[in-house]
Amino acid sequence: MSARRRWWLLAVLTAAYGAGAFGVLGVSPLSPFLLGAFRLTRVEVGLLLPAVYVSGLLVSLPAGRLADRLGARACLLGGLALAAAMLALGASVRTYPRLLGCLTLAGVGWALVNPALATAIIELFPPTRRGVAMGIKQMGLTVGGVAAALALPPLAARLGWRAALVACAAVVAAPVVLAWRPLAPLGGRRAAAPGRPGPAAAGGWWWARRPALLVLFAAGFGLGMTQSALLGFLPLFATQRLGVSAVGAGVLLAAAQAGGAAARVGLGLASDRWFGARRTPWLVLTAALAALTFGVFAWARPGGGALAAGVAFWAGAGTLGWVGLYLVLSAEAGGRAQAGLLTGVGMAFILGGILAGAPLFGAVLDATDSYTLAWSAFALLALAVGVALAAGGRAIARERQEG
Repeated sequence: MSARRRWWLLAVLTAAYGAGAFGVLGVSPLSPFLLGAFRLTRVEVGLLLPAVYVSGLLVSLPAGRLADRLGARACLLGGLALAAAMLALGASVRTYPRLLGCLTLAGVGWALVNPALATAIIELFPPTRRGVAMGIKQMGLTVGGVAAALALPPLAARLGWRAALVACAAVVAAPVVLAWRPLAPLGGRRAAAPGRPGPAAAGGWWWARRPALLVLFAAGFGLGMTQSALLGFLPLFATQRLGVSAVGAGVLLAAAQAGGAAARVGLGLASDRWFGARRTPWLVLTAALAALTFGVFAWARPGGGALAAGVAFWAGAGTLGWVGLYLVLSAEAGGRAQAGLLTGVGMAFILGGILAGAPLFGAVLDATDSYTLAWSAFALLALAVGVALAAGGRAIARERQEG
């Protein structure tokens, strides 16, 4: 396949991922509207975004195996179709538990997406291009999040949160129709390739006996917690402590998403070119950024203007910019034969962190009524993750080389 064809397919994959992210991440900028509509506590607000991911925690491993066997197109577009249907259904519910149920079922579809995309990138690109390719793909997530943060609050303010959720469903469904034919080269079943022994030979849990991989996956859990806290509570923090409107809070969230988008591409390119294509030094950098910016939120309290947007941008770089590096490193550790499986494992740990992060942040907030303590606790968490990755970086790099 020509290089031009590879990059064209990556553009289609990125656009599909961005459309999915628009709907799935749309619950975050809609949280101030849902808070009032359902009379939620802040802990309940903290459950909205994790609800999308809770089922993914259970199905990420089988989703990875499915992607290895069926190929990217069926898993990606099938997952988006299911997510769109559940978001549309969620727009019609009358109670908070039913909304959570719809978001949870949407998460089953969303869980199919990342393993499918990882198998496509491992198949399409050589190792010296995978970091930037994964970064570009991940930029779709943050661009979709930026678009949702900018478009959905004004739409909800004018037409209501239900209309905004219907818009989310429509955007998620678009790639199912528009990308089916362009993704035809990724539509076949994948043949076994050299690399790690197959599931029948090694078992689907061989990675659990690799300490370096356990460090990597535990880091994904911790960084997932920081991501969940930022996405789940930056809008409320902005309205309740920085004194900005719900629309202004959406702008800050968009700045964070923009920081994540820039970091995913920039760090992917850097990881391909420097440190011998090692990924872990750049993961350490993102953890340090998350710790620093959370500390600023805790103690400096930037206002609602350009300074706050700047801090939000770098917070997004730290809490969102690492995902592409993490996923490509997970996929490389699995090799061509089990890239989907290891990506599914990595996503399961990320999702576990997302599920734990926002509710824990909300629990600290409700118990203390102190954003200072909540942001400080998560700054320390990010710092601990960075130290662990720095200590285990060489061993993680060896696992990647063996894959």
